[in-house]
Amino acid sequence: MATESVHSANDEIDLAQLVNLLIDGWQLIVGAVVAALVLAGAYLMLTTPQYEATFRASPAASSNFSGMNLLSGFSVSPQDAYTTLGNRLSSFQNFERYVENHRDDFEISDEASLARVFANRFEIAGLTSDVSGSTELSLTYRYPEGEAGNENLNGYIDATAERVWEELKNRFARANQAQIAALNTRVDVGEDKLIAEREHRLFALNNAIDTAHALGIESPTTPQEFGQLNPKKEIIYASLSGNGALPLYFMGYQTLEAERKTLKDQMREGLSNGSLRNTREELNQRAQIAAMLNKDSFYPLEEGVSNYPDERVVNVIERAYPEDSPVKPRTTLVLALAIILGGMLGVMAVFLRVGLGSVLHQRRQA
Repeated sequence: MATESVHSANDEIDLAQLVNLLIDGWQLIVGAVVAALVLAGAYLMLTTPQYEATFRASPAASSNFSGMNLLSGFSVSPQDAYTTLGNRLSSFQNFERYVENHRDDFEISDEASLARVFANRFEIAGLTSDVSGSTELSLTYRYPEGEAGNENLNGYIDATAERVWEELKNRFARANQAQIAALNTRVDVGEDKLIAEREHRLFALNNAIDTAHALGIESPTTPQEFGQLNPKKEIIYASLSGNGALPLYFMGYQTLEAERKTLKDQMREGLSNGSLRNTREELNQRAQIAAMLNKDSFYPLEEGVSNYPDERVVNVIERAYPEDSPVKPRTTLVLALAIILGGMLGVMAVFLRVGLGSVLHQRRQA
């Protein structure tokens, strides 16, 4: 019990000495804290404040692209437009082209590497769905004090969205042109088929006319009438009409020659059937659309779509707005760390001074 009392007393004495040492060395501690604050202040003064602006969006409504999904063979989904915009925004070449036209709006020195600026200032997320399956595009832009970073970010997104919208329209136009080419080919093939059928008919007419001349059939007649006029030639019909159809030459060579003349004169005219009419109707429709696209007057593309470029391509959740306080340097955090580190250094200096004093005192006594 006596030993424990002695240890307790020593501990109390040591703690009291420790407190006294810190009190006696308050000047060192305060000096270290002040020095740390001075350094922190210098850092804050020399460091250019950095601000942050963020743009957030999700895939647009499918109605935005209904005009591009009117015809078969081409479609645009909200996810297609969303992904295309995200890929363009994360492209350095796209940013470089925008900066070339808006250089004065950015706080970028002439010596700075634009690629490094792009890598350091931009952060994009949400190009793919997360675990829950939701998709949200987030583009953050960090910019120095003195730059209207939120306006630059919104302008960059608007310009990119406008190009994406035009690219989607161009895809639609190219797909329509490809369909026009395919329909023209179908029309040509259909017309060639009809011409071939007419040529086959013409060949049959020529043979029938020759036969009618040989048999002396001048005008339309029937096998019975022909048999009564030419009893000895009735066998000809029996041998030539095994399928039960009436041979053409019974129409008489006058009628057949008239048909042949008409067919020759109109060999490439009036080429039409049900299939060709449907194909030509679709072709005409697509040609009208192509003409309107060339004049930028195809209203279904713009009907019901926002005038804001970004809202055409995606559903805007939040546009970039200016921040009131910088994200770097964080003044409160820097000053707090300066006080803590300064105090720790001051305490260490007090202990170091006491320790060195004890060593010197022992050497003098020795």
